[in-house]
Amino acid sequence: MLLRKRAWDIMREDFLVVEEETSMAEVITKLRESISKHADNDFAIVVKEGGQLAGVITARDMLRAIEDCVLRDEVVRNAEETDWDRAFAKACTLCCHRRVKDIMERRPPTVRPNDPVLLVLNSLVDSKVRWAVVEEGGKPIGVVVINDLFNEISREMVSSF
Repeated sequence: MLLRKRAWDIMREDFLVVEEETSMAEVITKLRESISKHADNDFAIVVKEGGQLAGVITARDMLRAIEDCVLRDEVVRNAEETDWDRAFAKACTLCCHRRVKDIMERRPPTVRPNDPVLLVLNSLVDSKVRWAVVEEGGKPIGVVVINDLFNEISREMVSSF
């Protein structure tokens, strides 16, 4: 029964975790690998030194930061007579040294492991994101992804037809 299901029943325990001080270059590499395994793994949970939840960084956050770096660089903005490839490479190099803590979302949607699935659904709908961090004692222990939640809810619905 769907009403008996909890966040821990549908959460993923295998998710990407990075520390706040991780560079963008390292996160880009890890996110690419994570996305290659599961297309909807386009985020990383960010933790503080003791493993406490600090935030989340998504592929969208990374692209926004890259865009900001590239458009901010004076060489690229005034590149009418500049070698675009070299200007872009310079901007990307500067951008890749930024730290995750400067880019991440600091207040990601969170749920508790014992929260009912319908409360998890409400959290995802209200936050307008595709995932929620399952947190216990201030530490991330899992992630509920909207595709997994949809599959669980729709399986229950289809079986009742």
